[in-house]
Amino acid sequence: MSENKIQQIGNAVEKAVSEQASRVETALSELTKLQSKGLEQATAFLESATRVAHEQMAFAEQMGGEWRKLVLAATRNATELFTPKA
Repeated sequence: MSENKIQQIGNAVEKAVSEQASRVETALSELTKLQSKGLEQATAFLESATRVAHEQMAFAEQMGGEWRKLVLAATRNATELFTPKA
């Protein structure tokens, strides 16, 4: 083989390796962007789920309080109903 052919093969291999490295770098850059976006979405979802859970707990507390008021009122009404009047 001539020196020129070896040089051409070397250049072709060097170019192929460089292009492949560039493609890997681009792919990893895109992967980083996707990972960041995924983490942002996961964080937003968790914040939303936490907010909803807090709202549900507050509603359950409110419902419990209203239920206790109704039971107390019903008990008082029943007591008045069955208590002899003088």
